[in-house]
Amino acid sequence: MINNDIKSTYDEHTYDSYSYAQTCIDYLCAVARFHGLDAVNPHNSKVLEIGCAMGGNIIGQAINHPNSTFIGIDLSSEQIAIGKRAIEGIGCKNIKLIEMDICNLISEFGGKIEFDYIICHGIYSWVPDFVRSAILQSCQKLLSPNGVAFISYNCYPGWKYVEPLRDFMRFCAVKSSGNVTDLEPGLNAIKFQKAFYAKYSPNETSATHIKNLNSEYIKHIQNYPKSYVAHEYMEICNQPFYFLDFVADAGDNGLCYVADATYHFDPSFLPDGAISEYFKLSFDDYISANQAYDFLYSIRFRSSILTKSQNQNKLAIKDEDKAKFLHNLHFKLIKPTPQLLNSAKDTYIEPLAKALNDAFPSTLSFDEVRAVYPKDDIVFRYYDIRTLTNNAITITCKPLQKLLYIPGKTRLKREYIPYLRYFLENEGSPIGVATPSNDKLNADKHTLELILMFDGNHSIKDIQNHIKAKFEKDKLTPAIQKDGENIPLKSPKEQNEYFKNAVETIKLSLINTLMLEEY
Repeated sequence: MINNDIKSTYDEHTYDSYSYAQTCIDYLCAVARFHGLDAVNPHNSKVLEIGCAMGGNIIGQAINHPNSTFIGIDLSSEQIAIGKRAIEGIGCKNIKLIEMDICNLISEFGGKIEFDYIICHGIYSWVPDFVRSAILQSCQKLLSPNGVAFISYNCYPGWKYVEPLRDFMRFCAVKSSGNVTDLEPGLNAIKFQKAFYAKYSPNETSATHIKNLNSEYIKHIQNYPKSYVAHEYMEICNQPFYFLDFVADAGDNGLCYVADATYHFDPSFLPDGAISEYFKLSFDDYISANQAYDFLYSIRFRSSILTKSQNQNKLAIKDEDKAKFLHNLHFKLIKPTPQLLNSAKDTYIEPLAKALNDAFPSTLSFDEVRAVYPKDDIVFRYYDIRTLTNNAITITCKPLQKLLYIPGKTRLKREYIPYLRYFLENEGSPIGVATPSNDKLNADKHTLELILMFDGNHSIKDIQNHIKAKFEKDKLTPAIQKDGENIPLKSPKEQNEYFKNAVETIKLSLINTLMLEEY
């Protein structure tokens, strides 16, 4: 059976299992409420991840939502086993990983549990038709009345430019080994193609365009991890969809489209008034406008949020309707962004841009936003800033407060201690570490050791002295990179500055990712 073939490839080429901020249930709740749904409080909810791999996308969320229940299912016994060992090592009690076929979800959970959030990231395009149907049917049957589902998938027209490379890699795999999913012949194929393009000087403009386009895609493929290339380019199934077809399939299964977790398109963003007006007249509904957007920008990946079709009439689609739901939401920059301040300078949104930047990483309430930006087009302006900053602004359901590290007053959140300690003691784990917003926390063993010292008992000086003592004990000399060279720092002054900067970087990371708490 094809499911057995898929299972064997995922057991053989295990993905590193990371967290993804766009699937964070706090964010999904905010987007749903922004669009008129009364989504369930994420801190008292039931969550299902379909195709959870080792659980890297929901273990951190379970840590951050101790009163919620998380269930992850995956076909790969190998990946589930790795995730279970991690959960046991961390001691997290509100999450369970189950080896299960997606087609058995309804028989297993139907009538027994309803999920407020269902996450299906990086699965939908990579399974056969009958499994895709099972995913949509499971969302319809298992979602709670105001529940939302997140489903990501490859889409056309963007993937039409990449498909010839995938086809060539699989063609070469069959010729080399007889196995269409064999990774090494596939990688050799694009090495050959890259070498060919390096020597190829086409006479025709169209051929030059194809050469440049393929060369750019080849460069990206060669920079991806092998496990990613195996599943994205060599996998048995990889079926992109036009957005319109995905929405139609969802509708056939009792689901309706709410929004995309990452993209938003408004004709007003088009570069010319006449073009904008033509667009509005030609694509005069929410769905066709989104599909036209995909054509204009050659979109190749979408993260769609769905709910039950019975909620269709509740949805706020127009900006003026969404504005009615802003009063209970909060605005936040994901990171300080110079292009926002530069673009806003000497314009009427400069006070808003400055307020958001000054508040980071705290949120601004709707009333605080209105105080610096009293115009009625706040919804449009929110989307405008998202476009301007490549999604560096977000919305939240609850206020978030910046906390500085002050020994005796603030400390690393207690629930994160066993979580981070597990990864400290299991260096090289294929499971990634997540922040409270479910973003990736890039931290090696030494960084994790220092993070755990921000316990409210150690001063910044204590932590600096600790790292300095470790270097001295291991007879290591701190060094910096300059012009591609590794330059040792030999003077005590330079070394002390190095240790100070290292600790300061970690402290700022904890502040900016909201990993501190008062006590």
